[in-house]
Amino acid sequence: MTKESDNIREQVFRITQTFLKTPPLIVWGSGATVPFGLPSMFKLNEKLKEEIIGFDTTNTNLELELGNEKYKNQMPEIKNVIWNEINGADIAVLEKITSNEIDSFKGIKLLIDKFIDVHPKVLNIVTTNYDRVLEYVMAYYSINFTDGFTGKTLSCFDENLFQNKDMVNLIKVHGSLNWFDVSGELRFMNNCYAQHSPKIIAPGRNKFQEAYNNPYRELIQKADTIIKNASSFLIIGFGFNDEHLTPRIITQIKKGAPVVLITKSITDSTYKEIEKAEKYILFEKKEVGVTRIMYKNNNINKKMDVTLNGNFWQLNNFIEIL
Repeated sequence: MTKESDNIREQVFRITQTFLKTPPLIVWGSGATVPFGLPSMFKLNEKLKEEIIGFDTTNTNLELELGNEKYKNQMPEIKNVIWNEINGADIAVLEKITSNEIDSFKGIKLLIDKFIDVHPKVLNIVTTNYDRVLEYVMAYYSINFTDGFTGKTLSCFDENLFQNKDMVNLIKVHGSLNWFDVSGELRFMNNCYAQHSPKIIAPGRNKFQEAYNNPYRELIQKADTIIKNASSFLIIGFGFNDEHLTPRIITQIKKGAPVVLITKSITDSTYKEIEKAEKYILFEKKEVGVTRIMYKNNNINKKMDVTLNGNFWQLNNFIEIL
C-alpha cells in the first residue's frame, strides 16, 4: 500500500466516522438484503411477468408498471405473488440462522451494537422491506426491538411500543411478511394461512391510497418525525425511489445532515438526489476487491472520487471503518 493510498484510506475512514459520530437514522432498502438471497426488484418484476395474466413483459420498471390502473383488480393476486417470492427466500434466511450459519449476518449485529451503545441506547431503522432479516438477526442475538407489534400471534399494532430508550425501533412503512388481514383487521401472525390476505403495500402509485389506512398512516408519521429529527443518515441498499421517504430525506441532507450510503451500485437517479447534500460519502463496488468512494464535506468545495482496496460497499466490511 502506497503512502497516497494510506492517506486516502485515513481520510475516508475519518470522514465516515465523523459523519456517524452520533447514532444515525438507518434507512434499510431492498439492496441490503439481496446479498442474503432476497429477491431484487428486477427479480420480482420477472416473476410477475411469469405469473400475472396480461402483465406487460416488456416493462423494465416495476414501480412504474404497478402504477398502471389496469392492474387495480389484480392487486390482491399481485401481492400474493410478491409475498410468496419474498417469503420463500425469507424462510431460507431463517433456516441459515437457526442452523448457526450466522457469519454472513454478523455485520447487522455489529452495526446495531455500535450505535445502540450510545445513551439513551435507542436506534431507529426505517425500511421499505417486507422481509424479516433484521428481526431474525436481532432475535437471535437477543437484541431488544419492536416493529409496533408484541410478536404474539394475532396481536394488533400499538404505536406506543416504540420507545425512546433501550430499544431498536423498526419502522416498516410498507408492511411485513407476517402482517395479515384477519376479519378486516391487521394482525401479526408467524404463519400464513390461505384464507388471510398479506398486508403489504405493493410498489406503485396506488400505494399512497393504502398508506392512509392504519397502521401505515401511523408508521409513515413516525418515519416522518424520525427523519426530521435525524442528525445523520446511514443508507444501506436504498435506491431513493420511494416518493414519500425520498423528499423528506433530501430536505434534511440539504440542511446539512451528513449522509453515508453503501450499496453495490449507485444509480444515476440516486446520485442525482444525493449530490444535493452538503456532506456525503458514498460507497459502491468498482470491481472485485475494490470500492469506489465519492464524498464531499462542507469544508471541501469539490467532490472527491477515489478507490480503495477492499469490499467496503458490503456491510460486513464497512463495519471495519466504524
